[in-house]
Amino acid sequence: MPDRHHPESQPTAPETDADPPKVLVLDGGGPAALRVVRSLGRRGVDVTVGGTSRVGLGMVSRYADSRYVYPNPASDYRRFVDDLRAYLAANDVFAVIPVSDMSSLVCSHHKAELEETGAKVAVEDPETFDKAYDKGALFDIAADLDVPTPETRQREEYTDVVDLADGMSLPAVVKYRSKTVLDGRQAHTDLIDDVNYVETEAALISTYQVLVGRNSHLKGHEPIVQEYVPGETTATVVLADEGEVLAQFQERRVRTYPSSGGNSAVLESMHDEKMQRYAEEVIGALEWTGPAMVEFMRTDDGEYYLIEVNGRYWGSVPFAVACGVDFPWLHFQQLLGETPRHDGEYPTGERMQRLFYEDLKWLGENVSDRPVSSLGAFGRALGSYRHSIPAWDDPVPAAGALLQSAVLTSRRLADDRKQRSVDAEDPASTPNTT
Repeated sequence: MPDRHHPESQPTAPETDADPPKVLVLDGGGPAALRVVRSLGRRGVDVTVGGTSRVGLGMVSRYADSRYVYPNPASDYRRFVDDLRAYLAANDVFAVIPVSDMSSLVCSHHKAELEETGAKVAVEDPETFDKAYDKGALFDIAADLDVPTPETRQREEYTDVVDLADGMSLPAVVKYRSKTVLDGRQAHTDLIDDVNYVETEAALISTYQVLVGRNSHLKGHEPIVQEYVPGETTATVVLADEGEVLAQFQERRVRTYPSSGGNSAVLESMHDEKMQRYAEEVIGALEWTGPAMVEFMRTDDGEYYLIEVNGRYWGSVPFAVACGVDFPWLHFQQLLGETPRHDGEYPTGERMQRLFYEDLKWLGENVSDRPVSSLGAFGRALGSYRHSIPAWDDPVPAAGALLQSAVLTSRRLADDRKQRSVDAEDPASTPNTT
């Protein structure tokens, strides 16, 4: 399951008399950060990998020249900012590249403070970042574009929640304006699940009131309500410069975990000029600089509806790189002050399995009900698709991911055995299905 890139054939960073610029890549535990580390490290860039633990995919990569363990921003993001600023002040770092949703938000909102150390912070300024991160702001902007969007309603435009729900297209989604909200020193993260989907006006009103009522950090940051658009999740990922797209790649989700809709487990490369045109219009309206993912829902009639914009590196960035669009390297060149471009050519119909951990989770979800078909589909992907983590020249991260997966699986099995034991001792806890 190798990474099919051949690092020896790739260009390296330009040689100069000065030491090569040092880059700090945050969020070193995940596959996206690992891909950034590999792309830069293979070209001779001095890469420090940062994370909340020394045990992480990027942290154990051979391309990590050094490591930096920082406080978890989810617990106390102000402490994280202070620690990061002190690290940058004490070390000669050319650029900081945040990868995750959390670190991108925090680094954007404290960009000016962090850049006082002399390091570049490779994320948009908060004014622009929030236009994409805040779905309410994003869909206000999109309303003036020639890009299809679901019907979207916001609380401040209505007298009360009852008026908000009246006549709303159903089914609908009560959608958080952003995944993470900074409140005091805390960072609150809200994830959409089945509770957020409603099919009646009464359910919409009740769900909205419950979500806002039990989450005080949502006061003043109330969710939007959006029409549910059925279809297939697709995306155009880009590197942009002040709204001009310099490089782009498109993908669709073949399999997700959970199967009802979630993170990509298997992806396929594609190209559609209509989706590209829509993505370019959105990025242009945002005047975006840097990497971003523009996500759409493709309906059965071939239309694309804007769903969200992730103004950061995306989880499936290894797929684009494997297909020849090396976003981390292009982004690094941009940070150096150059204007890199990609010719737009890449193979379509290629597939990538995100083995760790989405497709393993998908297999666990489906194998009991459909053992033959799910094992067959999983096996085909394992044997013939590209893979996001394994690489011949950097084997330790895959070994670590395999070990971590085994630990997580054993814990889940132990929890299942414990629950079955509880059910056996207390028959009243088992639902009566007769």
